[in-house]
Amino acid sequence: MIAVNPPLQKWEYVAIQETIFPLNPLRITVESEDQSLVNALQGKSVAETLNYMGDRGWELVAVGMGLEKNTQVFYFKRPKQVPS
Repeated sequence: MIAVNPPLQKWEYVAIQETIFPLNPLRITVESEDQSLVNALQGKSVAETLNYMGDRGWELVAVGMGLEKNTQVFYFKRPKQVPS
């Protein structure tokens, strides 16, 4: 009997940098290479952003400090869609 290994899961990733405004810490600005994400998330709260991403199959895998003052970067991944 020959063992057949299933294909490796491939992933896609997105990083969203958010800037917290000192006078309004619940709202964020979004920077991402994906302009549709920027448009969808601009001005949303952190909770709204996390829920939006989760509803679309993205899993939050890390949060890090951004390079600029008052910024954080959220890193998400999800299984890569296989073209049919």
